[in-house]
Amino acid sequence: MSLTLLTSGTTKEPKTVVHSWEYIESCIQRSIKEIKLTQHDVVLDVFPANTIAHYTVTAMPAYRAGAQLISAKFEAIDYLQRFNQCRPTYIALIPRHWELLKEHSEWYNMDLSCVRYMVTGSGPVSQVMIDDFVSKGVKTVANWYGMTEQPPPVFVGYNTESFDFKSNGYTVEFTDDGECVIDGFHTGDVFDISRRTFLKRKTQSNSTTTWKNS
Repeated sequence: MSLTLLTSGTTKEPKTVVHSWEYIESCIQRSIKEIKLTQHDVVLDVFPANTIAHYTVTAMPAYRAGAQLISAKFEAIDYLQRFNQCRPTYIALIPRHWELLKEHSEWYNMDLSCVRYMVTGSGPVSQVMIDDFVSKGVKTVANWYGMTEQPPPVFVGYNTESFDFKSNGYTVEFTDDGECVIDGFHTGDVFDISRRTFLKRKTQSNSTTTWKNS
């Protein structure tokens, strides 16, 4: 059995990626270990079920760990209200979510001190964003780098936009222009090696089907 998902299409045409369930399970267990998820956690999930993050970052890790899972489509004002109702200990939000939350005055008085671990990523993450969540009480903002072919966390940065460049089980190399190569796969993602930050994605991308197994 396998799970087929589409990439986002941010680097040309979307391509299908077929994951084995054994590989998905290994990613789930890696996330549980990294987040230290337990049955005592409350997880607020906004990632759709057709995304790899739903399976490897939020919903499935919560399910496997026996945590309380609240899953809902992201609407900024609804998220703020739901957050105050359930007081989650673990959340995952991307930079675009933060931009939408900031459009509401309620955001600026939010108390996020119940959150012991937060995941962000999917693109360049600014230190300003990270500092905003920390200032509101989040204990650890974990900046994860991963991709549909190799689900996160490949790299992690804690309360910083810079990554530690520890490969977490993957074989990682960088080309002369800073492109990240994971397990021999050219990702198209370019890093500032000296600052250890994610810069941009190259425009070219192939549209082939990729298989990722355990």
